[in-house]
Amino acid sequence: MKLTLLNTLSLFPVALALFLISLLIVMVTAVWFTRRLEALCEMLGLSIGMLSLLSAIGANIPNYAASFVAIIGGHTDVGIGIIIGSSVYNFAIILGLCTLASREAPGITLSAQEARDARSIAWYTLAIMLSILVVIALLSATTMGAEIRLATPMHLLLLLANMIVLGILSALIVHILRRSHPAPSSPLAMHSHAHLDSSPFVPVLRLSGEVVLSLAIALMGVVVMVQSGQTVSLDIHLPQAFIGLVVLAVATSLPNTVVAVSLARTGEAAASVEEVFSNNSVIIALGVALPLLFWQGVIYDRSILLLDMPLAIVLTLAMLRGVFRGRMSRPFGVMLLCIYVAWVIAHLFV
Repeated sequence: MKLTLLNTLSLFPVALALFLISLLIVMVTAVWFTRRLEALCEMLGLSIGMLSLLSAIGANIPNYAASFVAIIGGHTDVGIGIIIGSSVYNFAIILGLCTLASREAPGITLSAQEARDARSIAWYTLAIMLSILVVIALLSATTMGAEIRLATPMHLLLLLANMIVLGILSALIVHILRRSHPAPSSPLAMHSHAHLDSSPFVPVLRLSGEVVLSLAIALMGVVVMVQSGQTVSLDIHLPQAFIGLVVLAVATSLPNTVVAVSLARTGEAAASVEEVFSNNSVIIALGVALPLLFWQGVIYDRSILLLDMPLAIVLTLAMLRGVFRGRMSRPFGVMLLCIYVAWVIAHLFV
């Protein structure tokens, strides 16, 4: 009786405290990670595309790691939900906040060169999004057709679709690696690091070690944050689908938020836009297509196919339109934030 009462009184407050402490640790280390990575890219003479790609691969480890664990654990819908929820969050919340955090009064404005570079990455992201929609549709069809012996051909089609997604990601990485470095006077090559305590004489090895260390600390913080956040969510009786699509998705995407908003605040709007596209390309491919090559489970939550993935594609098209225009205004950012709030409310009642 005493132990039960102790658990009742302490479980929720302890979980909430762990969640808040780990959240703070993740935010601080994510800022550190961004600063060190920017300095390393500048020292090595890497392009802004490489900056966005490295940030996406590093800062998104919690996202696709969480999805991978969920999928191989038999919770396919939860794993995919984390990734799709993160994708919606990246487009709506991160981009919305970047438009508000940008130094430029209209929001985010892109030069002709910046728009072309962001547009090239956006097309790859859209192709990955559409391919993943096919993957999810095939996965749903595999589930429904298993009883009538359609599973084997569907599994082969699903395997092919996942390989196509990973192939598109590989093409994106090659494109970024081969993209010409901007001229020294180009805005894409100019990174203001007056706020950094590093200098051109700081060894690359030291900066690399700081990047790895900050990422490791952030990853450990995210693991604690996700577990404690899930405990808090269950204690207040949130739906399971909501936990995956919103709570866990947001928790694992917080480092990306800090990275992108930090880039926007330091005057690198182009990097923040490419960051969002690169983030979604990486998490979709590594968080869904890669684990589904080896484990093909069951999707119970049909809203992933009918609501969440279509919304992610619509947001991708909206961002692509903004890139074509070379401008993403603050009202557009506010609209994205409102869309995300409406989507969360819809999942609370659907």
